[in-house]
Amino acid sequence: MKKNKKSMIILCGGKGKRMGKITQTIPKPMIKIGKKTILEHKLKYYKSQNIQNFIFCLGYKSEVIKNFLKRKKIKSKNIDSGINAGILKRIFKAKELIQKNTLISYGDTLAQINFNSLINSHKKSKNLITLVAAPIKNPFGLLNWNKNKRAIKFEEKPILNHFIGYAVINPEIFKILSKKIINMGDGKGMVEAIKLLIQKKEVNIYTFDDLQITINSPEELKYAKLNYKKYFTLDEKFKK
Repeated sequence: MKKNKKSMIILCGGKGKRMGKITQTIPKPMIKIGKKTILEHKLKYYKSQNIQNFIFCLGYKSEVIKNFLKRKKIKSKNIDSGINAGILKRIFKAKELIQKNTLISYGDTLAQINFNSLINSHKKSKNLITLVAAPIKNPFGLLNWNKNKRAIKFEEKPILNHFIGYAVINPEIFKILSKKIINMGDGKGMVEAIKLLIQKKEVNIYTFDDLQITINSPEELKYAKLNYKKYFTLDEKFKK
């Protein structure tokens, strides 16, 4: 791959069980929002940010995505880890293609991130991983109490910060992660890896408070279909 262009790992291997019947025939990134699939929206924005090297980590219904990439003539490296591999295992399977700081994106999240700014933040931090975090308002009042069940804290609808499925990793990260963590199922390996890296002071945070949509459930898909135009008509390149 050319060194002067940014690389992006796109994680498209999950079963998307929370989507119900929708993902029984197609993987979640192939769900349509408007006239385009989630994956088409993502790729269009990535290309506008000069990301040309795509690494797809596949699993569930991988042939559907492979056929889409072939039909759209999208050049990519495809790593199929099967349907049971966890998120971290899928990334690990692609480690031979990770020659430098590499962007990572979950296949079900749309966000208008400035990737040059994100990569510069990662480089400046000199950490092994940078996580993109965004604020979210908790809709509930949260209580904390002591061992005697006496309330010690109450917060009404606090603002929390959550990982939105975008990151940058340094290939050196694989030297400190054990096989046990890498082989954990679902997202458990990713969680344990982040906890370990936090202990080692190797996690940088890039804060993001702009346009984003995550599709994890039919309710979120409904919201996305009603609001996606806010995200992709602000700029002329998204109007076509």
